[in-house]
Amino acid sequence: MKAIILAAGKGLRLRPLTYGIPKPLLPVGGKPVIDFVIENLLTCKDVDTIYVGVSHMQNMISSYLAHTPKDNVKIETVSTLCWETGGDIRVICVEKDIHEPIVVAYGDNVTKINVEKLLRYHRKMGRMATVALFKVPWNEVNRFGVAKVEDGLITEFVEKPEKGKEPSNLANAGYYVLEPEVIDRIPNKKVKMENTIFPELAEEGEFAGLVYKLRYWLDIGTIEAYRKANRMMEGILPPPSK
Repeated sequence: MKAIILAAGKGLRLRPLTYGIPKPLLPVGGKPVIDFVIENLLTCKDVDTIYVGVSHMQNMISSYLAHTPKDNVKIETVSTLCWETGGDIRVICVEKDIHEPIVVAYGDNVTKINVEKLLRYHRKMGRMATVALFKVPWNEVNRFGVAKVEDGLITEFVEKPEKGKEPSNLANAGYYVLEPEVIDRIPNKKVKMENTIFPELAEEGEFAGLVYKLRYWLDIGTIEAYRKANRMMEGILPPPSK
């Protein structure tokens, strides 16, 4: 099974840090962000290949990944067009001739999540897509894509809903499984899964959602968020062994 990490962003809001360091390699708690994502994907024993979609400082990221523990899993960077989540997924699948279910992960979030559990749930539900969800405070809902869930199925998905129109406080954790039929319906252009494909799948009854209880979920989209993530991880990660 193939996994895709979407890490094509140039990290413009993280400058000046990202002038010299690609966003996926920024350390949080002393560990590059992409390592958190790879570790989560490696919980899924079906994954044998991880493609990392990048558009900025590809050689530096490839060099780092060449020295990353892999558990016999192939990890390779793929140049994308920065066509948002949907466009880049399609570019990678076409480039690598992928015609099977895939696991997708966002490359700029720090959390600990069992992806094997997500895949098992996806197969149990038998729908075209399944996304990992987690509860967020109501005052932060508008920052996320949120889902209304009934009996394990997502009946409504709204990306960054307006205040007062939030269907729930269950947010997209940035990990999902897609069947080949979903990949085939992504247009060959710049498009966000969260604004187009996800709402369509919800309306069709083809979108499942698995709610996780996450100990932490941190994004590093801005300088302030990055600083906050590092402060929080100081109290979460164990000290290095001597």
